Amino acid sequence: MRKVYDRDFKLKVSRDIKSGSRTVTEVAGEFGISRPIVSRWLAEFNRYGNKAFTGHGNKLPDRARIHAYEAEIKRLKEENEILKKFEVFV
Repeated sequence: MRKVYDRDFKLKVSRDIKSGSRTVTEVAGEFGISRPIVSRWLAEFNRYGNKAFTGHGNKLPDRARIHAYEAEIKRLKEENEILKKFEVFV
């Protein structure tokens, strides 16, 4: 089973690396985490700041907006189909 790290830990590690007090390699070695995972955390932190690491199936801010638009498009298409069927009876 894979190890799961909490949001606060990821934020702390990312802030430490970004501030220059530690490197990705140092953090990876100290906590026994692979370097690519730590690098991914840092990239997400650089992109989203304090909104990074939503976890548990929550979408990142830009993905949440896209998901909302896709849901709205689907709903509008369904309404349009209903109106087309209704038009036949009127």
